[in-house]
Parts: sequence; structure tokens; C-alpha cells
Amino acid sequence: MHDGRKPIGPMSEEAVIWAIKRGLPSSTQVRVEGQARWMALDDHPRFADELVARTSGRKKKKSGKGPLGYTWQEVFALMVAVGAVAGVVIGIGWLEENWHAMRQGLEARGQEVHRRTGLPVFEEEHIVQGEAPSGAVIPASDAPRSPAARARMASAALNDAGADPREAVCRARALLDPILDADRRKPEVERAFSLMWSKEMPLLRQEQADFEKRRGVVCGDGTRPKGCPCRGAHESCCVLHGGVASCEPPPTRIRCF
Repeated sequence: MHDGRKPIGPMSEEAVIWAIKRGLPSSTQVRVEGQARWMALDDHPRFADELVARTSGRKKKKSGKGPLGYTWQEVFALMVAVGAVAGVVIGIGWLEENWHAMRQGLEARGQEVHRRTGLPVFEEEHIVQGEAPSGAVIPASDAPRSPAARARMASAALNDAGADPREAVCRARALLDPILDADRRKPEVERAFSLMWSKEMPLLRQEQADFEKRRGVVCGDGTRPKGCPCRGAHESCCVLHGGVASCEPPPTRIRCF
């Protein structure tokens, strides 16, 4: 099969039919393996039948009007839009009623983290007058500004024996990633980065192993089709997207939510 830029294949007839059902242009050229002549899709008897069936199916879908003269798809889309607007209105009202309670809960959680881990909830350098205003709580991840302070907090999070390893690494990453390259050569900062990488590597190896089980392909135009495993038959996966270019690259860092 020729997609207009280069030939793709050889492919089975079933793979071409699969592509026709998903919108393969009728102007696409095909050539029977072992023959020299190229032909249009509709010159091939089996493919011509599929093109006719595809066109007939579209006409049937277009003619499906509801009782008010609208298609069922249009009615459904309207219902979804009305529901979305109603949801936004209800959500805004709920936030207005519960915002104060939510804020108090977040502040209480910040104080609990401070009590359990000993990490500061806010630092004086963030307060213009040198004092925290009444009730003000600054998240610990935003509190330290200096590279040394960020390194100390990251190390404390990573060395917390009671913390979840993934959460500890993600917290350390949020603290260390903003540090400029020039400051990363400072001994305290280097030690914090080394500690983070040593904690992240076992998690990353497990994540890479899990990823390998569901690893897919990448098409020539960058598309990543679903249901097309890297290991296995996938001749029809990228028919409309420039052919299979490579497999998905494995993760190089753990996911943080």
C-alpha cells in the first residue's frame, strides 16, 4: 500500500480493510504482492465492497433524526452541555459555602505535618514584616528559598523512616528541581540530590518493569495508538499515520501525582 509518501507493507487484506473502516482515503494506491501494477482501492474487488459499505454506513448515520428533527448525537451533546453548565453553577455555590472550612482543614493538616515531621510550615523570609500574619500558613514545599534550605528539607523528607518512599522522592524533587545548575555544585545540595537519586532508582526500576508489560508503539507522525503492543504483531496500527516508527520510550523518572 502507498500512503502518498512511501510504500507500506506488505500487509494482509484484513489489515487494509481495517484501515478502510477507519477512514483510509479511497485514493490510496495498492499493489498485490508479486505484481508490478498499482491500482486504486476501488479497483480491487474486495476493497471496493468495503468502500461502498463504509459510504452506505455514513449515509445511514446522517439520516438518523430524532423526533424533533435533530440527530440523537445532537440531542445527547445538548444534554451534556446543559449538565456541564449546571455542574459548574452547583460547584461554584458549594465552594462559596465550604471554602472557609476547607481552608481551615488545610491549615490544620499543615500544622499536623509540622508536628509529626518537624519540618517548618513557614519561614520568616517569606513574611514582609518578619512575622507571620494571624492564621497564615505557607506550605512547607514553598517555604525555603535558599538552595541550602531546600536541600535540608529534601534530605529530611527522604530520611523520614515513616514516610511513603514515592511521596518522599516526589517531595524532594519538588524542592530540588528549581535549584539552579550553578547552586547544584554546593556540597549540601549535591548530597541531597545523590540521596534522592538513590531512593528513586529502586522505584524507577519497578516502574520501568511495569511499563514494559504495556509498552506500545509510536507512529511516524508521533501518534501512539491504543491496543498496539511493542512486542507483537502491529502491522495495521499505524496505517494512517506513516507506519510504525519505534516503541514508546521507557520512563526515566518516577511519576509524581
